[in-house]
Amino acid sequence: MDIKRIKIMFYINRPHLTYDILTVFKKHDIPIISMEVYSNVIYLKIPFISDDLTEEIRVECEKVYGYDYMEEIDVMSFEEKDIGLKSVLNLISEGVIILDSKGVIEYGNKVSFDFIENVRTGHLIFDFIDDKDLKNCIKSDKKSSVDFIKNKNIQIKNKNFLLNMNPLYSEEGIFCGYLLTLKEIKEDLFYDSVITFDDIMGDDRKFRQIIETAKHYSHSDASILLTGESGTGKEMFARAIHSESKRSKMPFVSINCAAIPDELLESELFGYTAGSFTGANKSGKIGIFEMAEGGTVFLDEIGELNYHLQAKLLRVLQEKKIRPIGSAKEKDMNVRIISATNRNLEKLINEGSFRMDLFYRLNIFRIQLPPLRQRQDDIPKLTNYFLKILSTRYDKQNISLSNDAESTLISYSWPGNIREMQNVLERAVVLTSNNTIKKEHIIFDKTKGFENISIEENDFGTTVSKFERELILKYLRKYKSIRNTAKNIGVTHTLLINRIKKYNIEDDEWKNS
Repeated sequence: MDIKRIKIMFYINRPHLTYDILTVFKKHDIPIISMEVYSNVIYLKIPFISDDLTEEIRVECEKVYGYDYMEEIDVMSFEEKDIGLKSVLNLISEGVIILDSKGVIEYGNKVSFDFIENVRTGHLIFDFIDDKDLKNCIKSDKKSSVDFIKNKNIQIKNKNFLLNMNPLYSEEGIFCGYLLTLKEIKEDLFYDSVITFDDIMGDDRKFRQIIETAKHYSHSDASILLTGESGTGKEMFARAIHSESKRSKMPFVSINCAAIPDELLESELFGYTAGSFTGANKSGKIGIFEMAEGGTVFLDEIGELNYHLQAKLLRVLQEKKIRPIGSAKEKDMNVRIISATNRNLEKLINEGSFRMDLFYRLNIFRIQLPPLRQRQDDIPKLTNYFLKILSTRYDKQNISLSNDAESTLISYSWPGNIREMQNVLERAVVLTSNNTIKKEHIIFDKTKGFENISIEENDFGTTVSKFERELILKYLRKYKSIRNTAKNIGVTHTLLINRIKKYNIEDDEWKNS
């Protein structure tokens, strides 16, 4: 059935306005398929009607007190949100499942369907994930933050996952369901628990110089800042520096500042005393600075640290003391700090979102790690290394690359760096039916630019907006003009312009790319 969608705007909000408008449609015997009503706008989805009849209805609606204008639209408001949400969720590398208040599956993205065999909407999540804590949380009468799940290790079909589950609330604060995420814990292809500089592979001359510089820095206790694109091996370098240092026999503790909500990150860093806040562990908790006493703390994604915690971290660096939440006493601290970021901290300082004094404390030594595209001569060696590990993992012996497959890997720009190489090679090993990987088995990630955007707890809308903005920028850069972009991605010119305005996308972000 052909459909027409109509948007009707009002310049006032009065009782019975919707009724008066619908009376016009009833007069012409036009059924309403679906409808959205807000204080100053109505969206109607109706069977297709001629332009003449549409104009006749418009003229009659003008007689309704409060009517402003009427226009045809491509999609209803809720349809637009639904399409956008599902498109974004299918780009996320984690499994995402939305549950109603009783634990019934309302939606799951593609990754979740890959992770959980035979998962179906309309069924209880317990039918597919048999976990006691999951059942208790959903069946509990309490709905406070302590009743939900954070980073729990579970196993599904002999694979290990991190399970997170958080509440979903309406704009009015009414509890309406759960957001459940699953992140697969893969065997780490890079290293065992102890890493040395011998484990860092690469013969590129400039890369070897960087390794030698890092070795020299290892013997100092001063802070080190590792910079470079995502996937270039910053944590591996941090671990190698720790192993080379005089602190090598003491703990190495890492934390991702972007992966933990601000309200929890402070307690993870500094710990807390018993009863210091609602939901706190009754016996208190030590933070990572105490865990790493005598060793090394690695602060990954330091550029995501909020301004309040930046001030507390600066004090730790200056005074070598920490104060757990809820405590009146300070504790001496003896750790070496290595931090890492893929962001431009100098730019963040100019924007006022990163402290200059903290930057100088962290940036005593800096190591800039090169992207893989600047190490093309190392690609064959890295490829062989990963293939050897994957051959064992998938019980496929002596896997090799055809000449055209190897040429494809060498000529690729690797925007996701070594982490992307892992994914591409693992896909190829799975796809090949014999021991030779051919060019058609090499499938590159098509969503570069999105893999580093993760779901932000209790701020799902922000995550969706980030994805949509990046997606629009990607196509603007590809098609070079707004009109051409709208045509190729199947939306109206007006809709795309409105999105560009909504996300404050500037011309210089795409016109010169």
